[in-house]
Formats: sequence, C-alpha cells, structure tokens
Amino acid sequence: MKQRLSRKTSVRVAISLALAAPLASAGLATGAYGPQPESPTAGSTASAANTVFIKASKGSLRFVAPKTIVAGEDLEVLNQTNPKQVGPHTFSLVTQGSVPKTPKARQLCFTKGHICKAIAVWHGVKGNGPVSKNPAVAGAEGWDTPGSVSKKGDSWFTGNKPNTSFTQQVTADTSAGPNTLHFVCAIHSFMHGRITVLPPGS
Repeated sequence: MKQRLSRKTSVRVAISLALAAPLASAGLATGAYGPQPESPTAGSTASAANTVFIKASKGSLRFVAPKTIVAGEDLEVLNQTNPKQVGPHTFSLVTQGSVPKTPKARQLCFTKGHICKAIAVWHGVKGNGPVSKNPAVAGAEGWDTPGSVSKKGDSWFTGNKPNTSFTQQVTADTSAGPNTLHFVCAIHSFMHGRITVLPPGS
C-alpha cells in the first residue's frame, strides 16, 4: 500500500534520524535501532521473486512484495529508499487485526496500546531511547510469528543507511494449508501488505 508523506510522518522521520545521532557518536551503532545488517551481496540466497522491496516513488512510500512464497524458502527485505529523505522503516509481522487501516488508527499507532508502539517495545525501545534488539525475534527461527499489542512478533529495522537488507527463512506453519503473513512499517504505519505462505512442494 502507498500513501503520500504527511507532515506528521515528516516529524516522525526527523525524530527517528535525531535518535541516530547519539548512537553514532558513541560508536555503538549506525542507526536509531541498533546494529545494521549487511548490504545485499552476490551470494544472497533470496531471489528477486522472494524479495520484499521498500520503495519511494513520486512522493509515496510502499512495500512491493511477492503474493506468495513457499515455506522453507528465504525471504529478503530490501530497503531502496533514502533514509535521509524519508527516514528508516520496519518490516514487522503483525496479526491481521493489528494492521492500522484507518486514518485514526494510523494517527494513534505510535501511542500506548497500539501496534507501532508495541513494535518499538519488541525492538527493546524504552521511552524515547534507541532500539537495542534488531531483528526482533519471536517464536521459532525465521519469519513465522505475527505480533499484536499483547504478543511479540518478528520484525526487522532498516536503520539509517541506504540499501540495507535482511534475509531469513520463512518458517510459518503451513500444516493446515496456506498461511497468510501480514506486515507493517511501524514508522510509516500507512505502509502494509501481506504474503501467502504455501506448503512445501506447492
């Protein structure tokens, strides 16, 4: 989903970038939410068909994701935006009901009792402090656990460097058939999407 950047989003971006400064000067991390992942390399196991792209186009931000992926395959998340212009992002698995779909839900998303604030907690954020856990891991290893305001989910923060990526195996349970994973960006709550995980051999 895409939407033009609002003034409130711009303010949140400025805050995110401001948080990065003390971490960088302390030499503890290169971004507001902790250690940065490596940039994509030629040896990446994820194919273009198994990549979620974070894009900026004509003043809008969006996820571009495959419709399906087979359980056991690697899923790569690749940020193609300029953090200095639009700020960093998260790719966070959430329950379907946790996706902030209305303007009111998006406005309140980073307040107590709402999903964006919960995602910050998954990443170890205390108050307005920095993220200390990246990625945030819940359940089994890999992409498998959607979270809510009361349950931790899997999440990755892009940080403040361009062209960062993170790859891990999709381990969501497909024993009862296809399983749809919903995801959102906690910093730009209008960005969300979904991927259907198919059983092995599909």
